[in-house]
Amino acid sequence: MRKMMIVGLVGASLGLASCGAQASIDQAVSSLGSSPDLQLHFTGSASGPDAAQVQKVLSTLSLDMNYSNPSGAALSQSSGTANAEILVNAGTQTLADVRVVDSNLYVLVNVSAVADISGVALPASQVASLQLILGGRWFELSKSLLTSIAPAPSATSTAQAAKVAAAERTILDDLSTLIANTAYTTLPNGGYSQTGTLASVVKAVLPTIQSLSGSTLPSTTVKGNYTLTVTASGSNATGGSISVTAPSGVTGQGNDTVGLNVTVAHASLSIVAPTGATIITPSLFQGLLSQAGG
Repeated sequence: MRKMMIVGLVGASLGLASCGAQASIDQAVSSLGSSPDLQLHFTGSASGPDAAQVQKVLSTLSLDMNYSNPSGAALSQSSGTANAEILVNAGTQTLADVRVVDSNLYVLVNVSAVADISGVALPASQVASLQLILGGRWFELSKSLLTSIAPAPSATSTAQAAKVAAAERTILDDLSTLIANTAYTTLPNGGYSQTGTLASVVKAVLPTIQSLSGSTLPSTTVKGNYTLTVTASGSNATGGSISVTAPSGVTGQGNDTVGLNVTVAHASLSIVAPTGATIITPSLFQGLLSQAGG
């Protein structure tokens, strides 16, 4: 798991929203990584004529991402050694808890929590069977096991990964420039909000995508708007959101809007390895793969 990848992406999103205030993405990332601990809480929303079923699911789901530097230094100084935890929540229950501690991976799945996800139905017998096998039990995949099953990097894959990373940075720069040059409003309690068109986003990134693909992509008219918001206390980001509004798939039925919200906290929260975890050995792992294959 690329432990700090999500932190970087969220930091970039918050940074983009604040670029209209002449702040840089680096400053946003610095704000998120300035403490030994970081907690991110995500929720989603959807509205519009095509969004009823999606909203039912999103209304019961949330995601928590927690990071902690065991040395007590700032996360920005962890050099990839920070512990991480991802919690998938269904209503008031935790559907999955995934932790990375000292480069070992721990997974717990609570299958019965699926019943709390609105609009998702599994046969009770199937839930009971899965819960009997997986529910309430921690599994550990050690660093050595993860290393042994991961494909060894080749010169080609390394070069391709570097190319992808460079492309991501270029596109991020394109978006940063666009949003920095788009008007924003200052929020009363700290932070900024900005609304722009989806057409301007396509126009900003299309030249880079075409240069990377080596071909000319057809230009189309994209309807709709985006809204980016970052909330802050002083120079520290406390949350953010992005929403996209575009015509629904049903002509004449108005617009659909989907959104993602995140709140940021820096409470002292240690992430530790669970006790009593079932250790997945190489032979057990191969056995599970064989059963899955049939």
